[in-house]
Amino acid sequence: MMADSIKEHGISVAIKRNKKRVFIEIVMLGKLTHEDYTLFVPMVDKALKEAKGLEADLLIDMKRFKGWEFLAAWDDLKFGLKHRNDFTKMAIVGDKDWEEVSVQMMSHLMKGKTKHFKKREKALSWILQGK
Repeated sequence: MMADSIKEHGISVAIKRNKKRVFIEIVMLGKLTHEDYTLFVPMVDKALKEAKGLEADLLIDMKRFKGWEFLAAWDDLKFGLKHRNDFTKMAIVGDKDWEEVSVQMMSHLMKGKTKHFKKREKALSWILQGK
């Protein structure tokens, strides 16, 4: 069967902005590659540069995420380090225990608030709360 040989992977990015803030939502799908990062990182970099001085929030949906190829894991680490102080709030959505542990570890490296959620709706309401 040909369908078995197609591996779905990628990162979709939604960027919403008003006068006071920018909201970025990233959905990670499948096992991510270096190419996935070469597409999405410049979009996020540009949005954050254009939103200089505005509050920025990030929601990362990892429910259908299956891991990284080696180079993509390195890309992810570089992206995280580069932008660790750019977000007021960062919500990670997923249902794996290691995601929750990594969020707790990341929170010590970031200036903003970081939280793990099992449901996107709860993550979104946490981000929008107090806005």
